[in-house]
Amino acid sequence: MKWHFVGRREQLAMIRSVLRAAGGDPLIVTGEPGAGRTRLVEHVLESGEAARYEIVPLDPRAGARELAARVRAVSGDRPLLLVMDDAQDSDDESLLALRAAAGRSPHARVLVTTVSGPAARRPDPVDCLRFEPGARVVDVPPLTAEEVSALLGGLAGGHVRQATADALHAATGGNPGLLREFLVGRGLSERLTRGAAGWEFQCATEWPPPPDPAAATPRLVDATREAWASRAFDRAFELCKAAVWCGEGHAVSVPLAHLLLLRGRGRDSMAFLDSLPDGVVRSTPHLALARAVNLTRGPGGPAAAAEFLLRAAVAAGPRPRPLLLAYRAWVLALTGRSAGDAGAIERPDRETALFVHAAQAMATLRTRPDEAIFHLRRALALTAGGLEVGPPWLRPHLTACLIDALLLAGRAGEATLLAAGFHGGEPSSGWDVALAMSLAAA
Repeated sequence: MKWHFVGRREQLAMIRSVLRAAGGDPLIVTGEPGAGRTRLVEHVLESGEAARYEIVPLDPRAGARELAARVRAVSGDRPLLLVMDDAQDSDDESLLALRAAAGRSPHARVLVTTVSGPAARRPDPVDCLRFEPGARVVDVPPLTAEEVSALLGGLAGGHVRQATADALHAATGGNPGLLREFLVGRGLSERLTRGAAGWEFQCATEWPPPPDPAAATPRLVDATREAWASRAFDRAFELCKAAVWCGEGHAVSVPLAHLLLLRGRGRDSMAFLDSLPDGVVRSTPHLALARAVNLTRGPGGPAAAAEFLLRAAVAAGPRPRPLLLAYRAWVLALTGRSAGDAGAIERPDRETALFVHAAQAMATLRTRPDEAIFHLRRALALTAGGLEVGPPWLRPHLTACLIDALLLAGRAGEATLLAAGFHGGEPSSGWDVALAMSLAAA
């Protein structure tokens, strides 16, 4: 797969216009590490504007005398273009000598690159050129999501799903160096497969163990959690798949288990949960919830899910026990079974209170819709606590139930208004969730 040069039109146009103009004002190309400063300059040097110059590449580690001698040794009729990549590794004396050497040669121009952002050297020796009258500074920004999509399309040889491009943009911040590390260094380009909506990441069938700590990908994991929390489920799923191929499945275990479930891949979800170390699922509430929902679709049905959660609650300490019991009451009510008196469950935290209200709503949805509306509104208010108060899919699930309850209560106007806003979120974050949960309840 060929690595394509994308974007940078504005930066290319600016540099080429300077090279066309008369004068010897210095050009400084800046950007964060991995932004593509070197590749941009290489692209510029292949242009017709650069062809009129005698191009002189210079080593930033060379001393002032060596640089001056290098410039004096160049002969020819064309003006000189003195190019120093990574000039932040040079020093003030050498760069001043370079500028002086350029001044002694007719129509010579200096073109250097340097690092910007948090990784920049302070003070940067390039400042002696940056603040010279007439100096032109060209910043190389991160790639946009559209440019990442174009780059991926070039690598894959066809249209790439927007969620896949957005996933890599989120994981890298649009930094070409990080993109190359993921796609080439970690082999993610080899994990692309053609789907109905374009190229996307393959879903793993085996779950690699955690990598060496030195090979961790915190930006990828953080991007996954952010997408999961914001209910960008399509992007989150692509990030989860990428994380698994990078050996980070354990770090994104909660969103991965739930997203597999929401996409009707219950067997894969269970296989992944079974691959985690003993005790992790029982001791991690949101993983226990994912297993319980999966169990409702299995041979044992809701009874198996309820038994699993009861055993987990008995084995848990006093603090998580009420939450696991609230999960159990909700699963039973969701599947039309008696959950007993869910209101009697102790509520030491917001998530437990949320699931108690959700259980009470499910138990009364068909027979006492006005009462269900009360509990659903209380539960929805509690979901404002973020990931600490239930998985992100719970809010759209409860919203869909509230729409049903309003219709059953004869409040069609309120239901219609709520349904209109239900479509305004991220793709696959609304009715797809409601459908997935209705299948679990079937």
